[in-house]
Amino acid sequence: MYYTAKLSCNDILGYSGHLIHIRSSQIETLTANLLAAAGSLTDSWMGSEYPTGTPTVGSNPGWYYTTLTRKFEEPTTYIPWNPNNPIYGKVMNYQPGWKASAALSTWTYTFICEYEEKYAYPITKAATYCNSNASNTMFAYVDGSCFAVPTNPYVSPSSIATYRNICPQIAGLVSRVAHLNTTGKLNIAQTFGRATCERLGKSAADVDNCYQWVIGMEQLKACSANSCSEEGGYSWFWTTPEGYKWPVNTQINGFWATGYPQDNSSELNYVNYFGRTGKIGVADMDTSFLGYAAICEYLEPYNFTNFEQACLLSPNPSAPGYSSCFTLNRAATTFASAQSGCTEFANGYLTQIDTVEMATFISTALWAKVGLPPSQPLFTGLQQFPSSIADEPDKKWYWMYPDGTKTLASASSLPWSPGQPLSAGDCASITQSGLLITTNCTANQWYICQYSIMPLTTTTTTTTTTTTTTTTGGIGTTPPTPTNTGGTISKFYHYSFGYFTNSSYWLSESTVPLFKCQYMCHLNEVCFGYTYNSDTSNCQLLAINASESLYSSELTADPQCDTVIRHRQ
Repeated sequence: MYYTAKLSCNDILGYSGHLIHIRSSQIETLTANLLAAAGSLTDSWMGSEYPTGTPTVGSNPGWYYTTLTRKFEEPTTYIPWNPNNPIYGKVMNYQPGWKASAALSTWTYTFICEYEEKYAYPITKAATYCNSNASNTMFAYVDGSCFAVPTNPYVSPSSIATYRNICPQIAGLVSRVAHLNTTGKLNIAQTFGRATCERLGKSAADVDNCYQWVIGMEQLKACSANSCSEEGGYSWFWTTPEGYKWPVNTQINGFWATGYPQDNSSELNYVNYFGRTGKIGVADMDTSFLGYAAICEYLEPYNFTNFEQACLLSPNPSAPGYSSCFTLNRAATTFASAQSGCTEFANGYLTQIDTVEMATFISTALWAKVGLPPSQPLFTGLQQFPSSIADEPDKKWYWMYPDGTKTLASASSLPWSPGQPLSAGDCASITQSGLLITTNCTANQWYICQYSIMPLTTTTTTTTTTTTTTTTGGIGTTPPTPTNTGGTISKFYHYSFGYFTNSSYWLSESTVPLFKCQYMCHLNEVCFGYTYNSDTSNCQLLAINASESLYSSELTADPQCDTVIRHRQ
């Protein structure tokens, strides 16, 4: 069966395989020879699918080469059609002599796997575990994680209290209910579902009409019942057994099933990923998801500092970055009250967002650009004190501190929304887009706190071989001591959307959250910046300055990849 075969191309550790792509007459001949060498086998699945509409014999448009996690990205350019073969389905098989046919996915054929260098991945503990699949019904290594459906009976949550802890523990790996936070991870959930439907004997027309997977996503609202603007599509988070949470980017193509989320009048604070009644994707629901089978995710151990861990365990939406912990406080109050409200950790004050890059980081790390209700601007620490009407609207802005002191802000770098600042309003707030607007200081709003990693006392000693930093204060029981950066402060500036293919320009490559990518660069003395792929969470620390003419011409444009330059202070 097609989707079962599609999941089976994982024989070679370190490579994500796929059903063979017959791209030329030479590969067609190779396919025929492999079938003959294997004992005169007559048919093989091809890695091509037709996602929408009805295919036509002899017509290539609409067919796409597919892999385990990528689909409908590359049109199929070579199809050795037999014009006498009728159209049966939307997947493709090949038979020497009979050529290519549009087949039903529930038919049973042999298959040939193809492994390409471009789909190689680092061999990690999670990858090695995934390749030894004895304890899992289905499994796949995707974007740095092993996704698995544990063997029958399926693992299912029995109560809300135990929901986050249902996946079997694997020694040396993080275990959690799956986070489908990339396109590839969403795709594997659908492939798991389609393969399950095949095994249950469903028809090809029903492979997207029989599965519901429990995933690790919850709506963590600040309000009770339906008393605030978070209902529906806001305040959704990926959660873990430890209590970590990350905002969900619900704008990934194909994320929500058609018609979802639908919670405007009830309590649908959980989700499942499903294929039902022609709808595919994530759907919000109440506790009736209990009893559905779960997709488990296994990944390398978290490498958080005490500072990062304490920050991420805040009851508020939170994110470490820029040598600080940022928290989103969802209790509406005035600016004056918000100033004294940053007391969760030491060294707290209303956040100081002084660049577009920092605004982008905060809006991505705290609410994934889309998880904040548009009606909820957030107070920052920026307030205007005009000495005369001539100062309006863009002069004399100050960063305010809880003790009443203030420092003059750099007006030229502040990340204002287009058309801002306005003369009305003497406080600055950040919006869902991540940019600043002026608001009334007496309005009741949510606010963002910033807790600096900056120590209360710092002593730095440097020799030719060793740099030692001693710190006191901050968040967590033991503040981090980045010995290879001493007292350096790093600021990061967006340079371009794109990435470098020359691996000699990289210090390292890993799959981590954005804040971790940035912090890793900060800790590395020879890091000149980084490239971060928001779709795959791929982080490349750069050994070169991307803005230098010697390198900038080699940048491959990609809107998903943000290349950032590091400046030290």
